[in-house]
Amino acid sequence: MAKTVGVLVLVACGLLWAFNGSEADTALAGKKSVVIEAVPQPVPPEGRPVADARPLPDKTEGAREQLDAAGPASDSGPTGAEGRAARVRALLSQASSLEAAGNPAAAAAVLQEGMEASSTPAEAARVGFFLAGLAGSPAESRQLLTGALRQGVVRGGEYERAHELLEQLNRSTASSLAGLTDFGDYVVQPNDSLWKLCNKTFPREFGVSPEVGLVQMVNGLSGTGLRVGQRLMVPLGTVTVEVDRRQNGLVAYLGDVALVAYRVGLGKEGRTPSGSFVVEVKLTEPTWFHGGRQIPYGDPENILGTRWLGFENHPGATGYGIHGTPNPESVGDNQSMGCVRMRNAEVEELFGLLARGTTVNIP
Repeated sequence: MAKTVGVLVLVACGLLWAFNGSEADTALAGKKSVVIEAVPQPVPPEGRPVADARPLPDKTEGAREQLDAAGPASDSGPTGAEGRAARVRALLSQASSLEAAGNPAAAAAVLQEGMEASSTPAEAARVGFFLAGLAGSPAESRQLLTGALRQGVVRGGEYERAHELLEQLNRSTASSLAGLTDFGDYVVQPNDSLWKLCNKTFPREFGVSPEVGLVQMVNGLSGTGLRVGQRLMVPLGTVTVEVDRRQNGLVAYLGDVALVAYRVGLGKEGRTPSGSFVVEVKLTEPTWFHGGRQIPYGDPENILGTRWLGFENHPGATGYGIHGTPNPESVGDNQSMGCVRMRNAEVEELFGLLARGTTVNIP
């Protein structure tokens, strides 16, 4: 019970705040040649589609009566867009109070009203971010989170909340992705293994080569064991990564749908390069080359953590990538020499989802 109250208070605080408002680190690559301490020259990022923030159907039966008892938000004040924005703020505050009081159904109805009252897609997506945890179904929750992340309205530490919500949804991935992205259907045959399926069978039968970790995630598999006759969802969408430079966040999308989100560290003094990069090298327990030295994994001076996802070099931007860190407290800040820095457990999860050739966009 105490844990539940704590979560409600945390979300309530976020709602009240809602509208106030490299490292040329280098790893031992496959060709064992890296460029150290590069000075990035920004490359214009490619354009990105923005997902619609559609209001959800009202699935909070009886909640409207509870709202009347709690007292309606005021309709007085400025008119037009300014008035609608003020009303949305009032509704967010009201929803915060209702949720903190243990009335999530009424809070969800208020947030739904806030989406309908919003004057812009970004404003609706912002309200939708807080509604996601109260949505009527896992698919609706993931759709709301996707809209908020695509619209860039998730702020700073709220990426931790986005990570928690998506982590919960990924425990029932089939239902939370239903109808939102495309899957093939495969029945496990004798002598099948996940490695064989991802590297031979799926490319031949579906034209895709998903990573083993991705197949495990979308099918809720905790290990690599398969049984004959087992049905597997085969992810047909492309995995892409978007880095939110302003808010120190990272999102991996499967097709157009948010799959995972993380808080990340970026380069001090704006050293993280802009552009559209491609994952070229994947290394476990990477060695770091720095200052003419080879610093092995496990050495206290090795800053790369447990995984390295190295980008293909660009003119003026070489030796960059995504990696773990022995200093998890630095995640969320701009302390690196330019790379994207993650907590070790989280970069290990991301490592299992991204194939070589994955696009990483950094605006």
